[in-house]
Amino acid sequence: MNRKTLAFSCIFVALASTLAAQEPNGSLTIDRVASIKHPSEARWSPNGERIAFLWDDAGNQNLFVVTPGEKPLALSNFAPNPDDLTGDISGFEWIADDEILLQHDGKLFKVVAAGVPRQVPGIDKVSAFAVSRDRIRLAMVREGQLFIAGLDGTALTQVTHLEESRRLVGPVFSPDGRHIAFTTSRFERVLDRLAYNGNKQGLYRNEISDYSVGILSLSSGSSGSGGEPTWIAVDGRPRAVQWAGNRVLYERISTDMKTREIVTVSLDGTTKVIRTDHDPRWWSPQRRDARTVVSPDGRLVAFFADETGWSHLYVTPTDADSSSEARRLTSGQFEAGFGSWSSDSKRIAFYDNENSPMERFVRVVDVETGEIEPIVTQKGVNYWPRFSPDGSRLVLERTDVENSVDLYVVDVRPGAPLTRLSSSMPEAIQKADLTAPEPVHFPSRVDGKQVPGSVFLPKGLDRSRRHPAIVWIHGSGSDQNFLGWHPFSYRMYYSVTQYLVQQGYVVLTVDYRGSSGYGRDWGTGHHLDLGGPDALDVASGADYLKTLPYIDPDRIGVWGLSYGGFLTLQVLTKTPTLFRAGIDVAGVTDWATWGLESNGGWITGRMDTPENNAEGYIRTAPIKHMETLTRPLLILHGTADVNVAFRESLNLVDVLLKQGKAFDFEVYPGELHFFRRKHILRDAWKRAEQFFDAHLKHGARLTSH
Repeated sequence: MNRKTLAFSCIFVALASTLAAQEPNGSLTIDRVASIKHPSEARWSPNGERIAFLWDDAGNQNLFVVTPGEKPLALSNFAPNPDDLTGDISGFEWIADDEILLQHDGKLFKVVAAGVPRQVPGIDKVSAFAVSRDRIRLAMVREGQLFIAGLDGTALTQVTHLEESRRLVGPVFSPDGRHIAFTTSRFERVLDRLAYNGNKQGLYRNEISDYSVGILSLSSGSSGSGGEPTWIAVDGRPRAVQWAGNRVLYERISTDMKTREIVTVSLDGTTKVIRTDHDPRWWSPQRRDARTVVSPDGRLVAFFADETGWSHLYVTPTDADSSSEARRLTSGQFEAGFGSWSSDSKRIAFYDNENSPMERFVRVVDVETGEIEPIVTQKGVNYWPRFSPDGSRLVLERTDVENSVDLYVVDVRPGAPLTRLSSSMPEAIQKADLTAPEPVHFPSRVDGKQVPGSVFLPKGLDRSRRHPAIVWIHGSGSDQNFLGWHPFSYRMYYSVTQYLVQQGYVVLTVDYRGSSGYGRDWGTGHHLDLGGPDALDVASGADYLKTLPYIDPDRIGVWGLSYGGFLTLQVLTKTPTLFRAGIDVAGVTDWATWGLESNGGWITGRMDTPENNAEGYIRTAPIKHMETLTRPLLILHGTADVNVAFRESLNLVDVLLKQGKAFDFEVYPGELHFFRRKHILRDAWKRAEQFFDAHLKHGARLTSH
C-alpha cells in the first residue's frame, strides 16, 4: 500500500483494537452468531417414519436423522478437513427404511440408524452419484466419466469414454432403470495474466461451453451399457434434466436469456418443445424456487412463468404439443415457489408471498380441480415443503424473527400445528434480544416509485437523540430481504445485522429494483442499466433515514455482499458524500470482466453485450469511477470465490493504489463467496463492526448531501 493508505490503515487498526476490548451489548456475540447451524436437504425415509437431513456447522456438514417428536440423531461425525476446515456431504439417498448411502470426500458410505458410516470398498474419486428407483444399480461420476455398479459397489464398469476436456454431471436413472441420462460440457481452465501482477502469479477462470444431454442404454445385468450414448446438442445450458416416463425432459435458456423452452427427448434423440416463454427484457423467474419438476407418474411437469407479470405455478402434459396446453394453478399479485409433488401425482405443495411480500406461506393445490388449501399460515418464511410418502404430512424449512432456519413437520390440513425437528441457534442467544424488522416504503430518487425495505430499531432506542445507521444491500441482484431470518445464503448477514442492531445501530434493508418478490416489472426494472436505477433506490434509502429525527444524517454507513458489494461501490462513487463509509464484500467491479468468468449468460440478458452496450458497461463499472471516491472503504474477499472472482477485488485494489485512495483490504485464503467458515465469519464480522464503529460512532462529523 502507498503511504496514505498505510497511514489510514494504521489509524483504523489502532482505533479498532481499542474498540474490540469493549464488551458487546446483549446475548448476541460474533462468536455466537458465527455458530448458528444450518439444516437442509430434508428427505423422508421410504416408510415415512423418519427424516434425514444435512446439518452444516460453519462449513462442516454431517448427516442426521430425526423422528418427529424426538431429538435428531447424528448418523455421521466427519471431522473437517484440517487444511481448510470444511467438509461437505455432497449427496445422500435413502436405500432402505433404515439405511442411507452418502458421499463424502469423494468416497461412498453406507450408514444405518444408530450405526456408523461404513465405506463402500473400492469406490473413490466420486463427484456425483445416483441410485436406480429399484435400488439395484448405482451410477457414479468418477474423474469425469460415468460408472455403473451394483449398490454394494461390485461389478464396477466404466460406461462412458469422454475426451479429457469434457465434464459429465447430473446422472439420473429412467424410472425402469434401463437407461440413464446426464449432461456434459466442454470445460477449460484458462490462466489469466494480470499485467500489473507480474509473471509469478496468475488467476484461473473456468470456461464452460458446448453442452450436450446424453442418454445411455444399460444392459440387462447389474452393470454395463448397450453401446454409445445418444447425444443431443443443446444451444445454451440445459437445466433440470430428468425423466418423464421413457423420455428425458430439460429446460434450455437462450444465450441472450430472453427465451426459456421446456424440451422432451425420446430415446432415439428426437426433441420436442412443449413450452416456450419469451421476455423482451430477460426470462426472469430464475430464483432458486422457480423450479421445473416432473410428476412422479411422468405425465405432467410443474413449472413457473411470469406471463401475468407475477411468477406463478403452472402444469402441462409432458407430451404437450403447444404452450397453450399449460394450466395456471396460482394467480394474483404475488409470487409462488415449488415445494414437491405428492407421490400419487395429484397434489403440489408450494409456497407464496400473498399479502406479505417479505414472508412465505405453505399451501397445497389439487392439480385436477385447482382447489388450494392453506397449510402453514404462521408469520415467517416457510418454504420447500416435501410430502411424506403417504401424502399426509409435510416437512419444511422455516425461519422467523426469533429463529434461524430449522426443520418442522405439519399435517396436510388447514390449521395443523407445527412440530419442530431441529434447533440450530446456540442456547446462549436470548430471543428477547432479537429485533423484529419493520416493513417500510420510501420514494425512489429515480421516479418516485415506492421502494420496499425493512428497518431494525435497537430495543429501548432513545428517540430524543441521533444515532448511527447502516444500509444493508442484499446480493444476487434478484434476491430479497425477509421479515425474519434470511433462509438462504444471506443468513449469515442477517445474523450480523441482528448483532449490529444490538450494538446500537439502526439498520435499513433495501429491496432495490431487480429484487424478487414484487413482480416482473420491479424485478427487471434495471434492464440495460445495472447499477443505475437500483443504485439510486439504495441512495433513496439513505434519504429516507435522514428524514427520521433519531438518525444522525452524517453517520450513515452502507455495505453489501456480491451484487450488494457492487451497489456499495456504485453509491460510493455516484453519490460520493451521501454515506459516511462503506464495506464491499466480494462485489463485482466491472461487468465486462465478471462476464468472462461467468461465460456471459447472466449479464448478457440484463445488459446485452459490451459491444452493443459499451456506454452502459462503462457507466455501471465502479472501478472506472474510483476517482470520485472520498469516503472510507473496506474490501473483504475470499480467494476461492467462484461467484465473483477474486480478481475483481484485486483489480480494484490496484486502481485505488494508483489513485492514492485510502482504503482497507482483507484477503481470506480459500474462502468462498458468502463466507461460511467460523474463523472467517468471526474475523470478517469483527472487522466490519470495528470499521463502522471507527467511522460511524467515533469518526469526525462530515457534511453529507
